[in-house]
Amino acid sequence: MLRILWVYINAFFYVLFHIIPIRRRYKHPEKYSIEEKFKYIGRLCRLIVKKSGSKVIVEGRENLTDGAVVYTANHPSMIDPYFVSYAVKKQLGAVIAGDLWFEKIPVITPWFKSFGCVFVNRKNPREGVKGINRGIKSLEKGHSLLLFPEGEITKIITDDIVAKYQTGGLRMAIKAQVPIVPIVLMGTEKIYTAHEVIGKLKKGTIVIKILKPYVKHLTHDIKVQDIAKELQNLTENTIISSDTPEYSKHISA
Repeated sequence: MLRILWVYINAFFYVLFHIIPIRRRYKHPEKYSIEEKFKYIGRLCRLIVKKSGSKVIVEGRENLTDGAVVYTANHPSMIDPYFVSYAVKKQLGAVIAGDLWFEKIPVITPWFKSFGCVFVNRKNPREGVKGINRGIKSLEKGHSLLLFPEGEITKIITDDIVAKYQTGGLRMAIKAQVPIVPIVLMGTEKIYTAHEVIGKLKKGTIVIKILKPYVKHLTHDIKVQDIAKELQNLTENTIISSDTPEYSKHISA
């Protein structure tokens, strides 16, 4: 638990030290480019990953593209968003679903919204649709979005390698006509198993694979359910094919 507290202390002082430029960016977002608005959260994520003490192996950065995309990732641990940002090293907001309290935090909420984050109410279908529409508009403005299609941390809802991918967020990529970039996370469940903000954080090795952009929905009439299934299968197969003695040695390190 001391390690996670050390990470949060560093994160807190980073935000406090940069509070003035952060406020400028969410008070006057029209004055800044997408990358400039993302600058400080990107650095914060890299700081959190560094202070976690884990080794991170990133494969497939050559598959990243310019322009807005929807990044989809499996969700083995609560700490995943920081590692995705670290791997991508590009602007990305996030689809934040279910945590309604998170939308009411001073400074943090307007800051997150300024670089493209979208809050979605999963408990109220009408409000959920409004959240999806905000995501579509964000993509159309050029903001990339990170989506965890499982909807929850994997082990909370299933014993399978990957939980069933939900379709709601994927509709944003179809409506906005942007590519989907699948990301596969392996090992974060080994370093942080808690389902709460404060838990035991261990050192380990994280393997992150960025797959080739998925673009079928840009050229073909394909059902969103089929997209979800194909992305889920891609993720599962990547994890299974990586389950070699070499990979196991990395994860247990």
